[in-house]
Amino acid sequence: MLSPPEPIDSGPWMLDPQITYLNHGSFGARTKQVFQSQQEFKKLFERSPIDFLDRSRLALIDTARHVVSSFLQCDSAGLGFVDNATTSVGCVVQSMDFTPSDEILTTNHVYNGVRQLLSHHAKRNGCSYRELVLPLPVMNSNEILSTIISSFSTSTKLFVVDHVASMTSIIFPIDEIITECHKRGILVLIDGSHAPGMLDVHIDSLNADWYVGNLHKWVCAPVGAGFIWTHEMHRDHTHPLTVSHFLHTDYTREFDWQGTKDISPWLAAATAIQIGDSIGWDRIREHNHTLVTWMHQELLEGLSLDSIVPIDGSLFGSMATVLLPTQFPNTYEGCDQLRDQIFQEFKIEVPILLFENRCFMRVSAQLYTKSSDIGHLIDVLRGIRQF
Repeated sequence: MLSPPEPIDSGPWMLDPQITYLNHGSFGARTKQVFQSQQEFKKLFERSPIDFLDRSRLALIDTARHVVSSFLQCDSAGLGFVDNATTSVGCVVQSMDFTPSDEILTTNHVYNGVRQLLSHHAKRNGCSYRELVLPLPVMNSNEILSTIISSFSTSTKLFVVDHVASMTSIIFPIDEIITECHKRGILVLIDGSHAPGMLDVHIDSLNADWYVGNLHKWVCAPVGAGFIWTHEMHRDHTHPLTVSHFLHTDYTREFDWQGTKDISPWLAAATAIQIGDSIGWDRIREHNHTLVTWMHQELLEGLSLDSIVPIDGSLFGSMATVLLPTQFPNTYEGCDQLRDQIFQEFKIEVPILLFENRCFMRVSAQLYTKSSDIGHLIDVLRGIRQF
C-alpha cells in the first residue's frame, strides 16, 4: 500500500491555517515570498508610474519572459503574457478566420469557460462547434487517443484539448494528439492551464500550433499570470485581445502592451519559478504526485468508491477526481450547496463538481497539504451522507 511522502519545507504560505485547503487546482496559492515580491513591483510602479511602464517595462518583462520560457522550455520569441489561459484561448480564436464549413472541436472534458468561449466564437463566425465524448472510466492513454482520432472529421479546422483536464484531472496524451492532428491538417491548441508546475512541460518539443497556460495554479505565481505560446508560423496573425499601439510590430511587443495594466503578476511569476528552482521542481512534482495518488487511494477505500482512472496514478498529476455515489447531488445548484456546506460547517475547501449529470469531487496536493487532511475530509463526507 502506498504511503504519503515526507513533508517538504517550502516556507510560509498566505493561506489561513484554520482552513483545510484541498482546492489548489482552482486558483493556486501563494507563498509569502511570492506575495512580497509582487508587492515590491507594485511599489516600484507607484513610486514612479511613468518610469516603470514607459522606460523600465520592456526590460522587466523580458527578464521575466526569459525565466518563464526557460522553465517551459520554449522559444521566448513566441511567449506572450496574458491574464489567464482562457484569455489566451480567446486570443487564438479571435485571430483565426473561419468559414461555415469549418468545425471547432474539443472534448466533453473541456473547462466550461473555454466551452462557452469556443461555442460563442463558432456562432459568431457561422461555423460549427462540437464536443467529442470521452466516456469514463478511462484506463489508459490509448483509449483517449483512439476516441479522439475516431472523432475527427474533414471539417475539423481547430482542435482544442486539455493537457490536464480541469474537471476530471486526466492527463491527455498530447504528444500523440498533436502528431495525429498535423497528419490531417488540423490546427491544435493545447490548454495547459494545470500543466506548468504539475508536469515537466517541454513546449518546443511538442510542436503544437498554440500552447496556453496559467502560472498562478501549480507554479504558485500571483493571479493574473497567464501565457500564450504561439508557433512561429502563426505569430504574425495571433494578437492579444486588446489590440493597441504595437500591432504588427513584433509578437512579444504586442503582448507586452495591452493597454495600461498591472504587470506585477507577470514579473513575480519569475520569482515563483525561482523559488521552485531552489526546492527542485522534480522534487516538488514527485512529492505532489505521490501524495495525491495516496489521497486518491484513501478516498476510494474510505468511501467505497470505484475509480474512474488507474489507481496507480498514471493518468493524473497533482490532483485527482473521484465519482461520488448516486445519493449525492446531480445538479449544479446541489453540488455548490454541498461544497458550501462542507466549507461553512467544517472549514474544508474542496470542489464538488457536476460532470455528465453526476457528482464528482476533486482533491489537490501541494507542499502545504497534510496527510491528515484527507482523513478529515473522509470523516466529514461519511457524516453528511451514509456510505
